[in-house]
Amino acid sequence: MKNYLTASISESAVRHNIAILRGLIGNDVKLCPVVKDDCFGHGMDILFPVLAELTDGFAVAAPMEALELRSKGYHGFILCFLSAYFDDFKVQDELVWQEITQTVMSNSALASIEASAKRVGKTARVHLKVDSGMGRLGVPAKQAPDLIAAIRDSEYVELSGIYTHFATADERDRTATENQLELFKTILPEQGSLTIHAANSAATLDWPETHFDMVRMGIAIYGCHPSDQLHNRVDLKPCMSVKAKLIAVKHMREGSRSGYGLAHEYKRDSRVGIVPIGYGDGYFRSLSGQAVVRINGRDAPVCGRVSMDQMTVDVTDIPDVKVGDDVEVISSDPSAPNCVENLARLAGTIPYEITCHLGHNMRHRLVD
Repeated sequence: MKNYLTASISESAVRHNIAILRGLIGNDVKLCPVVKDDCFGHGMDILFPVLAELTDGFAVAAPMEALELRSKGYHGFILCFLSAYFDDFKVQDELVWQEITQTVMSNSALASIEASAKRVGKTARVHLKVDSGMGRLGVPAKQAPDLIAAIRDSEYVELSGIYTHFATADERDRTATENQLELFKTILPEQGSLTIHAANSAATLDWPETHFDMVRMGIAIYGCHPSDQLHNRVDLKPCMSVKAKLIAVKHMREGSRSGYGLAHEYKRDSRVGIVPIGYGDGYFRSLSGQAVVRINGRDAPVCGRVSMDQMTVDVTDIPDVKVGDDVEVISSDPSAPNCVENLARLAGTIPYEITCHLGHNMRHRLVD
């Protein structure tokens, strides 16, 4: 962690986003935030109290993320996408003991959880994941009925939910998602109290028919739209802003160059600021020569190549710039040129990657 890099996370923005999303799904559908990878880089430690208060559970990727939530005193629903099939018995047993809902995708996974539940002496609750066309994890839809039957025959495992994941819900063409949805519906039991869920952020925003009993919200919780192709773009508020400090200001003559490869040539006598953030901190090298930061309310273009832990910005047109000034690397204003969604466009990637990469090397603080 670098104390001179600060990610400020707006509590009011998160509360606003959750209220907007609750309005979309209605009172009968549960909202389960996806908090894997440290809340997509936004900081689990600071967001946990807010999310625990406002939502109906948590979804995580890895067993240790689930156990960390339990260590915070959380006793509610936790779904683990990747269970401890390849970890030692102690981890698997702890998941069962701590009543964390695990994902089953195969008979071997079922056998592993079943053996653990028998050792611990508690019933293990599981959700079945169905591959309805993503081509990634999940039991193939045709094999799902047999696996459902096997789980229900188990003395130590209880089937409490079934889910799938969409591959193209964030794209304008609805064909693939429609096909996945229809296939998923064919394997759902006609009766029972199972929790059925399929919708990620994109499907929650664009596909009301996918809401079922619960939605799994990721990037939208944090204020970003999953893509530019959504039909329904609601008033989400990005909750993250990132600031650094200027550590040097220097003069560069017309015709001089700077940075690795001397890639940037100054077309006029210029003043240049050095900002202590780079690709080692998650600020993409591909933003070199494209992005801007903001200093004293003015845009400062990134000039030269972004290095591992620093970059240069042109401050020629910003009066009174001095060492120690705040540098807004990422703005929480969705209309700003240095907002997360615009940086993702410039880098040729998605907002998820921007926030996840930036999160690991920063001091997080909850504001307003």
